[in-house]
Amino acid sequence: MIFGIFRISGHSMLPTLKPNDHVIASNLPYFLREPRIRDIVLFRYNDKILVKRISRLKNKKSSLAGDNKSDTLKIEPIEQKDILGKVLFTISAKG
Repeated sequence: MIFGIFRISGHSMLPTLKPNDHVIASNLPYFLREPRIRDIVLFRYNDKILVKRISRLKNKKSSLAGDNKSDTLKIEPIEQKDILGKVLFTISAKG
């Protein structure tokens, strides 16, 4: 994915990303460097595309977590190949 636009539908990344915000993501940054802790990424998990923040890196795997600790899905560490792209920009929803 060179660039993609995605709509946020959940609450797990509040207050950083709100429902109905749109994000622009790209895999280009990861051609130049490895993912880093604190990057916000889109990734494939159980046939869904989710957005979370990288909280830990170990053995070429990324641990991910939402910013809203009271409403975030527990996800097993994922491999780098499952990361679709880094969130580059956010377009905030009105209202």
